[in-house]
Amino acid sequence: MEGHIAPFEAVAGVKMAARECAHEGHRLDKTVAAAKAAGASWPDIGRAVDVRRQSAHDRWADRQ
Repeated sequence: MEGHIAPFEAVAGVKMAARECAHEGHRLDKTVAAAKAAGASWPDIGRAVDVRRQSAHDRWADRQ
């Protein structure tokens, strides 16, 4: 019976991590929007998250 509990607990950990990731993703979106409103450029934002300017623009430009 214990063999079934460990996978259940592991999946619960995955679920919790996914929630945390979604929460942090929303936080990142808001922070990027604030940075753009303050005058930051797409290259600046891209460097901050270790992606190219175009990738940053593609991800966040329509969320402003």
